[in-house]
Amino acid sequence: MNIAQVARLAGVSTATVSRVLNGQPLVKERTRQRVLKVINDTNYRVNAVARNLRRNRTHAIGVIISNVLSTFYSVIAKAVEDVALRNGYSMVLCNGGDEPDKERQYLQVLHENRVDGIVLSPTGKNNEYLRALVSSDVPVSIIDRQIEGMGCDTVLVNNREASKKAVEFLIERGYRRIGCISGPRDRITGLERIEGYMDAHLKRGIPVDEKLIEYGDFSLESGRENAFLLLTNNDIDAIYVANTDMAIGAYQVIKERGIGIPDEIGFVMFDDPDWTRLVTPQVTAVSQPVYTIGSTAADLLFKRINDRRNYIDKEPAKIVLEAKLIVRGSA
Repeated sequence: MNIAQVARLAGVSTATVSRVLNGQPLVKERTRQRVLKVINDTNYRVNAVARNLRRNRTHAIGVIISNVLSTFYSVIAKAVEDVALRNGYSMVLCNGGDEPDKERQYLQVLHENRVDGIVLSPTGKNNEYLRALVSSDVPVSIIDRQIEGMGCDTVLVNNREASKKAVEFLIERGYRRIGCISGPRDRITGLERIEGYMDAHLKRGIPVDEKLIEYGDFSLESGRENAFLLLTNNDIDAIYVANTDMAIGAYQVIKERGIGIPDEIGFVMFDDPDWTRLVTPQVTAVSQPVYTIGSTAADLLFKRINDRRNYIDKEPAKIVLEAKLIVRGSA
């Protein structure tokens, strides 16, 4: 059954059927009821795909996150989904895995399937393709990592300042040999958090010992490996870990070695998942407004989707949210 057949059975034009389906005026009530009866009797269903293509809308957005198993990114995905549903949209979730090839593949798939916008945690390795995507009038909101000159709305947290305050806290507590497990230097979050570590040392007049810094890839495995290196090769009295997954790995190694927290080593981490309050002692952590990161990025995206005429030439927004140090018993 198609719209032409509905029109023929109801004795009206296809334009009249279309007006009834879209709730438009200028249709006599008796005619409207006749069309609705045919629709009901024939169990006619609108071809949503064809309708949306005609309107140049699919009412779907894409979300590409770095690790679907990470609490941080799963909360962001949930926040974006909530905003999408409030706007009458569905969400397509893609796990980019911080792999440039996968990210590019998902960007292509989302573009080919004509999503109305994309929320992206970028690798920074597909900038030219992303720039072309934005130029083709696909709104993109970037989260967690900044790409200069891209023309995308961006939502970040104050990584450097929050990291600085976390390490300053350790110094104020009397720790001087502070090991650091940082993220990759080629990612803005990793770079900013290690800069904060160095800022704290500089402010307090303590030389930075490069031997106390290990660079991971934000994974649990790299947290384990680098904690092992720091504990084996250095006389450290505290450890600062730059994200949730690496902190889990580092915490495991400390416990496996029977090292007491905080009696033998102080422990502070960036991110504040639920488990930090379930262990003994509870973990001092930098708490990010994770849900707000996702919801803010989605709100910016839907402003551009729903009001393209006024937003098409509007300068991209850059919103920096505050992360706060939550002091507990691990340092």
